[in-house]
Amino acid sequence: MTPDTDARRNGRRDADRPLRRASRRGVLAVGAAGLLAGCLVTSEEEGDATAPQTDDGASGDDSDGEGSGTDDGGDGESDDDTTPDEVGPDGAGLVVTDTTVREVTEGGGRTRVRARLTVENAGRFDYGVVELRVDAYATPAGTDEREAVGFAYVTKRFSPDDPFDGSDPRAFDVTIRFESNGTSVRPAPDRYAVDAAVRRAEPL
Repeated sequence: MTPDTDARRNGRRDADRPLRRASRRGVLAVGAAGLLAGCLVTSEEEGDATAPQTDDGASGDDSDGEGSGTDDGGDGESDDDTTPDEVGPDGAGLVVTDTTVREVTEGGGRTRVRARLTVENAGRFDYGVVELRVDAYATPAGTDEREAVGFAYVTKRFSPDDPFDGSDPRAFDVTIRFESNGTSVRPAPDRYAVDAAVRRAEPL
């Protein structure tokens, strides 16, 4: 083999190397461009898919909020305008302004205390039925103590033509009976006292 032959072969090898390197770089560049194109397409598709969800969510929240507010407001107004069948003692607005023991009698082993109560209506309703509980106490002479001796209930009814409103106070008469041997206090009006409390009140 001559020196000229070797030189030719080496020249061919050197000429081929740049071509191979260039072809590899070209392949890599084409592949990278394809990947970037795929990423751009995917991002656009995801953006289009999320847009309708945002619109739907916003419209759904607005409709639910308006519906709930309307319903709650209507119920609150209807409750305020409704007259209850019965009012508790604390909310009736009925006040016992005076209690008077009118008579105390004894007979047949029993003592009877007759009393009159004055009640005013300071509440918001007109009443057709009012019930009171009245407790009687014996007050021994020379002391400030009170001995509970008995109790009774008194109920009074009022018509729509003459309701128990706030115009005038009403009088309730009651008689309390108990065993005479339950106390040593003599049967006299000044030796007994009564207390009264509202037990039931029904508006008209």
